[in-house]
Amino acid sequence: MCGIAGSTAAAPAVLAEMAARLAHRGPDASATWNDAGSGCGLAHTRLAIIDLSPGGAQPMLSPCGRWALAFNGEIYNYRALRTELEAAGETFRSTSDTEVLLRLLMREGLACLTKLIGMFAFALWDRTERRLTLVRDRLGVKPLVYGRLPDGGLAFASEIESLRAHPGLDLGLDREALSLYLACLYVPHPRTLHTGIAKLPPGSWLSWQNGRVESGLWWAPAYTGERTVSVDEAAEELMPLMDSAVRLRLEADVEVGCFLSGGIDSSVIAALMARACRETGAPPPRTLTMTFAEPAYDEREAARRVAEHVGARHGELPARPEAAGFLDTMVRRFGEPFGNPTALLIHDLSRKAREHLKVALVGDGGDEVFAGYPRYHGGLLAERWRRAVPGPLRALAAQAAELIPESSSGRHGWRRAREFLAAGRLDGAEAYASWVEYFSPEERRDLLGLDAPPPRPIAALYRTAPSAAPLDAMQQTDLLSFLPGNLLAYGDAMSMAVALELRLPFLDHRLIEAVGRLGPQVRFAAGKKTVLRAMARRLLPTAIVDAPKRGFNPPMGLWLKGELKGLVAERLTPARLLALGLEPKAGARLLAEHAAGRRDVALKVWALLVYEAWARG
Repeated sequence: MCGIAGSTAAAPAVLAEMAARLAHRGPDASATWNDAGSGCGLAHTRLAIIDLSPGGAQPMLSPCGRWALAFNGEIYNYRALRTELEAAGETFRSTSDTEVLLRLLMREGLACLTKLIGMFAFALWDRTERRLTLVRDRLGVKPLVYGRLPDGGLAFASEIESLRAHPGLDLGLDREALSLYLACLYVPHPRTLHTGIAKLPPGSWLSWQNGRVESGLWWAPAYTGERTVSVDEAAEELMPLMDSAVRLRLEADVEVGCFLSGGIDSSVIAALMARACRETGAPPPRTLTMTFAEPAYDEREAARRVAEHVGARHGELPARPEAAGFLDTMVRRFGEPFGNPTALLIHDLSRKAREHLKVALVGDGGDEVFAGYPRYHGGLLAERWRRAVPGPLRALAAQAAELIPESSSGRHGWRRAREFLAAGRLDGAEAYASWVEYFSPEERRDLLGLDAPPPRPIAALYRTAPSAAPLDAMQQTDLLSFLPGNLLAYGDAMSMAVALELRLPFLDHRLIEAVGRLGPQVRFAAGKKTVLRAMARRLLPTAIVDAPKRGFNPPMGLWLKGELKGLVAERLTPARLLALGLEPKAGARLLAEHAAGRRDVALKVWALLVYEAWARG
């Protein structure tokens, strides 16, 4: 795992500064390389995980000197690919997965991408054709941003903050991206909050040559399944893929641990890790759990039960994220506003885990892949509601929903009931967007001083889903938006801020493709995570499998009434909101609603604090 940067017009000093801003991602080594014949340069900061020797150093040049590679990530099946290459006559100078990737690219070009099982973002420079190629992994686990230069060139980096070191980029505020941020609490790809910087979308490639840019999609999820099998048959088919996904992600020359919440996702991973360790004679896996003083958020007892059952070496890390003190640092790591406060917990957990581990497996992606969110159940119920209840009655119910109170204590039942009824007048796309977006179109209109409410970005994406089946469309939408823009973004930024590598078995593309071929009636036969629960029953006691999941979220409502109360009053004044390009009256209404406590608007207030911190610079 590493940080990469580069440019088609790279002054050595600029390249060095770009690398310096990525030092946290790769503290084990740092290097730059310049092609004297073209002006292109690559930078790399290394977190050594596979082949700890200098043989794995980057940027890596091909033996013939034609190609140079800067690679961030892991190719989990590199050993099998290396065997194939050796059979074809290739010889290797190292034992790294980077060299395997370089040899594949030399022989097959981008066609080799379909062979890769892994998470990655890389840049390949072809000195003969003077072509720069950027590639991002299928799901967008690893980040990659880029920008066009005034002379037609291209610069790129793992993080926005590194790219900002390159002169010539347009760093002006993209107001439409700001509207998207308010809707999603993150800026969806391909935009960033800077006009001149873009995110390379997941599963995409981009090629630059002589000022001309081409790009395309090389992989995308497809939840369009129509296979009808029993749940047990589906679980039997998927178990070997899940097991393989875990085993491949144990490949490392350092210890690999596991973040264990006690929920079904991380529990399945811990159980499969433990089984693999027993079979190979390796020590039991190390598992780590974050604990909370607030009972509504704490899962230590569930995690202890799982760890004891699988025989893990278990540890507990008390959560003490300092939201106010870490706010500015968090913004620098993202390079733009990011409004999901779970990032604070991931950073706190990663920082403490880094004292014990360099690599950890996590359960992220299980909800998107196996249909685990309560909103999926809501989407299916809403379809029946629209069919069974006349429009006028649904409209009356939507009006009455405004009277439903909410809680800021971590229990979301009343909020979900209100949102469900309030969306009764909307179609499937608009209803789903209303559940997953934060600032409504009307709130964004008022806050940004727009003439009309802007469209819902999630609704637009929902309508592009290849399947009209509600469950298919919801999962497809989340795999293309919420997953890369939110979960994967904070997972990478916050873990790599302390040089900790996170690996995600649920995002093995073989598993996703297999689940996506199952019909919705199989995936949701008995509610959330039907198939995954059937798999889990082969590994864990029923009491663990059926235990309720709390979710890994901070008590932001309580924090805003406590340690962050002064920060809200200090930073979100009418004058400051106006300086930020926001309408003070709309901001004042939001803060008054927060103070009254009738609605839980804590995440919206936090999102404005984060935006203010970013604008502060």
